[in-house]
Amino acid sequence: MEKTYTIKDFLEVQSAGDASFSPDGSQVAYLSNRTGTSQIFLVATDGAEPEQITDFGDHISFVRFSPTQNVLLFGKAEGGNEQTQLYLLDLGDRSIVNVTNAPNTRHDVGSWSSDGKRICFASNDRNGADFDVYVMDVVSLEKRRVFDQGEWCAAEGFSPLGTYVVVRQKHSNTDTDLYLCNLQTGSIEHITPHSGNVVFCNVLWLPDESAFLLIQDHDREFKGLARYTLASKSFEYVLTPDWDIESAVISKDGTTVSVVVNENGYEHAAVYDTRAFTVLPYHVPQGNTYRVRFSEDGSRLVFSLGGSRRTSDIWILNLETREPHQLTHSYQGVPPEAMVEPELIQYKSFDGLSISAFMYMPKNKHSSSRTPVVINIHGGPEAQYQPSYQPVMQYLVYSGYAVIAPNIRGSAGYGKTFLSLDDVEKRPDSIKDVVALREYIISRPDVNQAKIALYGASYGGYMVLACLAFYPKLWAAAVDIVGIANFVTFLENTAPYRRALREAEYGSLEKDRDLLQRISPIHAIEHIEAPLCIIHGANDPRVPLSEAEQVVARLKELGRHVELLVYPDEGHGISKLCNKLDAYPKIIDFLNKALL
Repeated sequence: MEKTYTIKDFLEVQSAGDASFSPDGSQVAYLSNRTGTSQIFLVATDGAEPEQITDFGDHISFVRFSPTQNVLLFGKAEGGNEQTQLYLLDLGDRSIVNVTNAPNTRHDVGSWSSDGKRICFASNDRNGADFDVYVMDVVSLEKRRVFDQGEWCAAEGFSPLGTYVVVRQKHSNTDTDLYLCNLQTGSIEHITPHSGNVVFCNVLWLPDESAFLLIQDHDREFKGLARYTLASKSFEYVLTPDWDIESAVISKDGTTVSVVVNENGYEHAAVYDTRAFTVLPYHVPQGNTYRVRFSEDGSRLVFSLGGSRRTSDIWILNLETREPHQLTHSYQGVPPEAMVEPELIQYKSFDGLSISAFMYMPKNKHSSSRTPVVINIHGGPEAQYQPSYQPVMQYLVYSGYAVIAPNIRGSAGYGKTFLSLDDVEKRPDSIKDVVALREYIISRPDVNQAKIALYGASYGGYMVLACLAFYPKLWAAAVDIVGIANFVTFLENTAPYRRALREAEYGSLEKDRDLLQRISPIHAIEHIEAPLCIIHGANDPRVPLSEAEQVVARLKELGRHVELLVYPDEGHGISKLCNKLDAYPKIIDFLNKALL
């Protein structure tokens, strides 16, 4: 008899990622959610049993080995509030030191210096809104501010000899600048003056500090890899695929670079030499590849690998033998063969624009002749639905639902023009993309056009509410997770450091208030007819709980069916397993009652 799986079986899947080699390459530190929250584990590269190193109630957000000592740098916030603090963990005596110790301030990690004596990071401790860049001595814990020219800035890392720190200044998610900070002279040089929206990021130094590689999209639709030469102050593209380069890492000797390219939502890694930028004959296993890093001696790569039916695990690629091997084996109670690989489809929107979507069709259909559908809309909006393991979506498909996840206009991964098609006054066009998807769905003979639900988180939650309010007759039910209901109150109440970046995408309170009100679902809330389930974290710094509360209050006044679940120890989404095991079965029950 074939085994039957529950939503709990899907949710209790474990994963591993964000791996980092020890200085001698004998160990790898990584993050795993084995305990229900993301904690640090340590495993020997020969594949011995992993050891759990931390056991906090809250998630660890990243971990990095020192390049010279058995010391870990990691970050952790409290209760989902995203006020990340930086910690040093000595693996010798297992002592942990909070090196920032400013609980009301956010810290964004940069890197270790190559001698292991300093770290760099960005922090908004000066005024709460702007992120300055600091360098800290890891022994004395003395820090020095090296950049304070405003906006949301990030430390791109030290140069190999410790002469420079490169700072990335974000004007928006699609427009950045780079500054070269000389730590010896104190001089600051703006090296990327430009007009229009251009992204510059992911700086990779050559060993002699004569140049660095970086990802940019200057004069291109897609992000390519370029070289900046300090002496001539010039940029030159060295690798320009027809899709975005998502990330890149370079070996310490500067001879080899690993590049991850996002091709229609699938992330594939390749290895190149840095002289001719020819691809080297290394085999990276099938799947989506994330967080690639070199060992200190450059002989191996460590990365996380997963897929739509397989959880993420740590792999190592030996560049000398060219053989990959899987280092971790995370628990997955539901086998891949019980799940569905999505089909990549295209459909036409109202204006003829081609939209990509991932469609999951169930193996086991409901007794009704046609299949109910859930449209899953990603957040961002400058993000992309990718076919990684999605336990809730896979459970819906396993239970007989079709799930379709579109990458509507404004999604990342399809070029700068596509990315800008939903900016400010164009916002309603992205809503029409979802309506057009519904038209595509009902043209199919195998789905139930009367049973189409919406599901989305963050900006995806806004899209859910907007579709319900502006096109109320089309939907049978909806789930909104940490979604925006009112752009005016959202911008007024979101964390101060996020406001300017979000105004660049949505419109400003000063100049575009009328538009922001028109496109806000709260002002058409009386039109909502479908039952609605809302999930929110009480500590959400991005989309405050008040966004959910005003929707619920108004719908209850109108006598509509609305359910609200609030989790006091969560922020922008549900991250802890105990809360997932409470929230998602309730979401499933809600959808079953509405659609079956």
